Amino acid sequence: MSRVAGVTSRSSASGASHERRVASERASSRVRAPLGGAHRTRMRILARDVAVRAVFRGDGALSSDRAQTNGVQVTSSSSSSNGFVEFFRQASPYIALHRGSTFVVLIPGDVSASTAKMESVVRDVSLLHDLGVRIVLVVGASDQVSELTTMRGGEVNFVDDYRVTDEAAMEAAMEANGKNQVLVQALLSRAPTISITRRHRDGDEDGAGERGMASNGANVVATSGNYIFAKRMGTVNGTDFQRTGEVTRVDTRGIKKKLSQGDIVLLSSLGFNAAGEVLNCQSFDVALATAIDLKADKLIVMTDPSHMPYEGNDGTERVPRYLPLRSAEAYLAKMYGTKDLNGGGGGVNGANGVANWRWLQMEYSIDGSGTNTGDEQIVSTYSNDEREHLFDSTRGVNEHISRFEELMERGLSWRVPHCPQELCLATFACKAGVRRTHLVDPTVSGSLLVELYTRDGIGCMVARDRYEGTRVATMADWESIKRILEPLVASGAVIARSDEQLIDEVCKNYFHVTERDGKVIACCALKPCGDAPDAHEVAAFAVSPEYRRGGRGDALLEYAENYACETLGTSRLFLLTTRTADWFVQRGFENKGLAENNPELPLGKTVQSGRGSVLFVKYLDR
Repeated sequence: MSRVAGVTSRSSASGASHERRVASERASSRVRAPLGGAHRTRMRILARDVAVRAVFRGDGALSSDRAQTNGVQVTSSSSSSNGFVEFFRQASPYIALHRGSTFVVLIPGDVSASTAKMESVVRDVSLLHDLGVRIVLVVGASDQVSELTTMRGGEVNFVDDYRVTDEAAMEAAMEANGKNQVLVQALLSRAPTISITRRHRDGDEDGAGERGMASNGANVVATSGNYIFAKRMGTVNGTDFQRTGEVTRVDTRGIKKKLSQGDIVLLSSLGFNAAGEVLNCQSFDVALATAIDLKADKLIVMTDPSHMPYEGNDGTERVPRYLPLRSAEAYLAKMYGTKDLNGGGGGVNGANGVANWRWLQMEYSIDGSGTNTGDEQIVSTYSNDEREHLFDSTRGVNEHISRFEELMERGLSWRVPHCPQELCLATFACKAGVRRTHLVDPTVSGSLLVELYTRDGIGCMVARDRYEGTRVATMADWESIKRILEPLVASGAVIARSDEQLIDEVCKNYFHVTERDGKVIACCALKPCGDAPDAHEVAAFAVSPEYRRGGRGDALLEYAENYACETLGTSRLFLLTTRTADWFVQRGFENKGLAENNPELPLGKTVQSGRGSVLFVKYLDR
C-alpha cells in the first residue's frame, strides 16, 4: 500500500508514474531532528526493504520464516522461488522504464574510502548497466586525499567546503583518484562463475563478442578520459586555492558516444584546463555539471542517512521517501533560517549581501521565470512547461556554452549555508532541469536496486512536483468542471449531472481538479462506493482535449490513487466505464465484467440499468 500523508509512494502507472507520489508540504518543511531515534526508526522501516533486496538478488534464504515484501509473501524454504518470480514480475515495469535512461551516480569520498561500501555500490551499478541503464559513475576521493596528504606531512586545509590544494595535496589527489579508478574497473571486470556460464552457454568462445561479453566473461567496459573542463578557483577572500579547480563544462559529446557504445563512463574529481594542468575539483560539482549538461534522467547520490532530510518528532523521525521540489526548498530554507538566527548568518542573502543561493526562494525559478521576493521583479510570459529549460536559449546558448556554464555565469551557488550539501545538490539539480534526484544509503546492501526497482524505494527522492496545481475542487471550479465534462456527456462517455448535482458533489469535496496558469484543465471525482468504507469510485475522469497526450491523465490518476489511499483510507478503487477501458487496464485496473448485478460491487452501490457499463477494480494494497 502506498505510504501515509507525509511520505508517498510510487504507483504502477507508465512513464514517470512509476515514481513516488505527493508528499505533505508540512512535513517536508521541518528541520532535521536528532539522529539517535531516527536511525532506530529507519532500521525498522528498512527491514522490509532488505528482505526485498535479498529476494531480488538471490542472496539466500530470508532469516525469518516469512517476510512481507511490497505485498508479496516470501517464505524461506519452498516458496522462495515463487517469491523471486513474483517480485521480479513486480520489478519488470521499472526495468522497462529505466532501460535506455541516463543515470549519473555519485560515490562521494567518504563512501569510496570504504572498500566494502565501494564494492557493494559498484556491484549494483554493474547490474543497472546489465538492465539497460546508461551509467556515468562519479567517484570522489576527498577522505583518501586528506589521509595521503597527512601521511606525507602536508597540511589539510578547507575553506567554505573547498580544499586548498597545494602541490602535496595535488599529488595525493592524483594518486587517490587513480587508485579508485583502477579499483572500480577491476570490480566491473568481475565475470560470472564457471558454473553459470557452463549451464547457460554452449561453451564456444567464438560467439562471445556477439553476446556482448568480453573474453573473461565480463560484459562491462569502463571508460575514463579528460571529460571535465575546469579553471583555477584563484584567490577568494584572501585565500589562494592554488590547484583547486572549478568545473566549467563537461564533454557531453564524448560521454554520449561512449554511453551509446554500451560503456560505463568513469569520472573522478580531477578536471583539466586549457593550459594543460590537472586541477582538483569537487566530486559533487563534477556530478552536478555532468547531470545538468547530459540532461540526465536521474542524479543519484550515495550518502549516509545523517546527511538526508528528516521529518517527524523525537522518536518517530524518518527520512521522507519523496520530497516535491518546493518541499525540498522549504526544508532548506527552514534549516538555513534556523541556523542563521542562531549563528548570525545575515539573512537569506548572506552576510555579504550576495544572493548566490537566491534560487532557494520559493517564488524564484532558476530559469529566470517567476517572482523574486527580494528587490528583483521578474515577469515571464511563458507557461510552466515552456520555461522548464528556458535558460537553454535565453542568452544565445549554443553547443560551445554548456547549460551548467550558463548557470555558473549567473553567479549561482548550489550550496546553501548551514544545510547538508547532499540535499542542496539534489534540489539545485532539479531546479536546473534534472527530473529526479535520489539520496541513497550505501551502508544497506542492495539499496540502489531497492530504490530504483521497488515501489516504495529505500532512500529520499527529490523531484519536480508532477501534481503541482492538482487539488480538491472549490465552488469557484464547478463551471470549469462542467465545461470539461460537457463533450463527454454529449458522447455518452460520462453520465449527465444537473448543475445542482454537480455543485453538491463539489461541496462534498468529491471533485479534484488540475489547474494550469489559472485554468482548470482536468478533473475527476472520488465518491464513496456503496456501503464499503474501504472502497471509492473514480468518476467523471476527464482532461481537456488540448492537454491530452501530455501525461496529465496519468498525473491526475496518480494523485487520485494517492489521495484515496492516504486521505480517504481506501484500499479499492472502482470504475464504471463504457469507452475508456483500455486506458485504465494499462494503468492497473482489472476488468470484472458487466457492472450491472456484478457480485464484485460493494453492497449499496447502484448501477444505471441498460447503460452497459463495465466494472473495473484496482487494489491499492498490492
